Amino acid sequence: MEPTFTIVCITLALFVAGCGGQQAKSKEICKRDNGFFPHEEYCDYYYECVDGAAYLQECPNGLAFAGNRKGLLDHCDYPHKVKCPDPDGKRIMGQPARGSEPCPYLFGINPHEKSCTRYWLCWNGTGTVQMCPFSLLYNEHEHACDWPDKVPGCQQHPLCQGTPNGLKAIEGSCVRYWQCMGGYPRLQRCPAGLAFQQESQRCDWNGNVPGCEVSPAPEEEEEEQKKPARRQSNRREEEVTLN
Repeated sequence: MEPTFTIVCITLALFVAGCGGQQAKSKEICKRDNGFFPHEEYCDYYYECVDGAAYLQECPNGLAFAGNRKGLLDHCDYPHKVKCPDPDGKRIMGQPARGSEPCPYLFGINPHEKSCTRYWLCWNGTGTVQMCPFSLLYNEHEHACDWPDKVPGCQQHPLCQGTPNGLKAIEGSCVRYWQCMGGYPRLQRCPAGLAFQQESQRCDWNGNVPGCEVSPAPEEEEEEQKKPARRQSNRREEEVTLN
């Protein structure tokens, strides 16, 4: 047998064996001829089966395979929403970080480095600061805004010590006050004609807040003094007309 013919036969045999192995793997992966199926080791990879053949696909950096349901992008979603890593640790994220701070992964939700009430929403490598609703703090473990008592270790501003969520009067001011949200103060102002009352924790009429009663302006006082004289003059004119 010629050497060249022998080499060709061996190559064909290896090719056939490889094809057979690939077909066997596709049958193992593809539970159906067409569909999407998880990778055996990594959450951020998955297989797309077309006519029984399995093709390896990759989720956007930072996202994980969400199954056949619609995810954030195609069939991929945030890892915490698809419970990755899984409880037994068999499947983990496999892609390296491809972004930069504050978005090491191109897609994700990350805590803010200086604020407990804010967090970063990363989309294709661009981070946008998001604000938690009133009185909530960002919980890194839940990847969501949560009640302050469930977010231990969050530093509070000195103005809000002892009152992480509430209102505090400002000394020397009747209309301005601090609104503490998650341990951080925000300056607020009462509407015109109202003053802040610490006891009731709300803006009230000036006359109901001791020390914040508004005295009439000098022009208003003069106008009030003239009103009785005008009324008396009008009565006299009416009497003359009637007589």
